[in-house]
Amino acid sequence: MMLPLYQYQVINDQEIEEFFEVEQKINEAPLTNHPLTKEPVKRTLTAASLSLHHSTQSEKKSISSENLKKNGFTQYEKDSSSGDYYRTAGNQGPEKISPDEIENSGK
Repeated sequence: MMLPLYQYQVINDQEIEEFFEVEQKINEAPLTNHPLTKEPVKRTLTAASLSLHHSTQSEKKSISSENLKKNGFTQYEKDSSSGDYYRTAGNQGPEKISPDEIENSGK
């Protein structure tokens, strides 16, 4: 069984940002501390790692907005000017998600 891969950022006052990734179940609570160093961490929002450049036409169709909605999935797209995410397919979840909401959800 494949688990989702989540990216975390170490919270400290150093200029160099440290990120790491962890496989977790969807219903697991976000980590609050680094598994090894015990430093405080926060989950970061990252784009899904789907590459459509080498996909077949049927693969592209299977993840189209219309097909996602038909199969009960919700899709969000990022507004490049505001940084907010807007629901573009599906009926579940909020219509808009702001980065601040995501950052504060793990607290």
